[in-house]
Amino acid sequence: MKYQNLFLGGVGSHYPEPTPVDEAVADGRYDPAVRRRTGQVSVAIAGEQDSQPDMAVEAGAAALRHSGLRAEQFGLLLHAVAGYSGLDGWNAASYLQHRVLGGHGVSFEVHQLSNGAVGAMELAAAFLAAGPSREAALITASDRFAEPVWDRWTASPGLVFGDGASAAVLTRHPGFARVLSIATANDPELEGMQRGNLAFRPNPDPAHHPVSLKARTLEFAKLIGLDEITERMATGLRRAAGTAAAEAGIAITDADHVLTPNFGRELLHDECLDPLGVALERTTWRWGLRTGHVGASDQFGALDHLRHEGALVAGQRVLLVGVGGGFNWTCAVLEILDEPTGAGR
Repeated sequence: MKYQNLFLGGVGSHYPEPTPVDEAVADGRYDPAVRRRTGQVSVAIAGEQDSQPDMAVEAGAAALRHSGLRAEQFGLLLHAVAGYSGLDGWNAASYLQHRVLGGHGVSFEVHQLSNGAVGAMELAAAFLAAGPSREAALITASDRFAEPVWDRWTASPGLVFGDGASAAVLTRHPGFARVLSIATANDPELEGMQRGNLAFRPNPDPAHHPVSLKARTLEFAKLIGLDEITERMATGLRRAAGTAAAEAGIAITDADHVLTPNFGRELLHDECLDPLGVALERTTWRWGLRTGHVGASDQFGALDHLRHEGALVAGQRVLLVGVGGGFNWTCAVLEILDEPTGAGR
């Protein structure tokens, strides 16, 4: 959808200090051949003090400070999470609403895997458009891929899972960027890529830990074939990105920055860059190879990284590319209105 009066008022992030992958290679946790294909340099790994919800509190508070808005101006908080939120039978979104927004507005969790945060932009935009009193919405995302459920090094051979959080403020008030368009495409038959042949169970089964997304994909590929999966994923991404770009009045290749999931180098080309015809140099791939793939947090984290690097210049167009299991793709086009400062972290 094309937007006229929707802005990005602030972004924030919180990532633990990166750990060099050499350590995992040396002790046999990370295959050196896989490391050469991904190009991964380091990965953000949470310590005991870095809970998923509290990392999101840090990122959300930073985005709020950057926006310059007051907590009482927010009508909505959406919290995206791909995995576990820290406790069973508990609502992390309400915790964030309380800790970051002082209880203002309403809050919901979004469990759309790695497309949760970018996809939530479309939900937040619809919320803000529903009434003149709705001024701002906060989107947060956080994940921690911890053992024994996850082996961050082997769960998906094309990437390494990292830990951390990011956030963004969408608002009716002028911000550092204008949201020109957001578009979502989906192909729900591909949900089997994350399910494989596994049966549904009443509780998590430790026998299936650590999670192997590779094994599930290979099981699903026996039904329709890897070539068809690859083509359908490329088609879905091109549909979302092409729609968003057309509604924003640009070509995909016109974007000055393309912010994708933090995949390894080969997977990034195969699933994002080659289908869109985008050059590697227009992405934040160097940052991603230091951070890892942090669920739904990558795109807002990359935008915050560019902000602190001073790489956002007025007039630039930024394409956010969300890719989530299910399968779904959301793309958004931003226009940078002024050079945002590094304040607010």
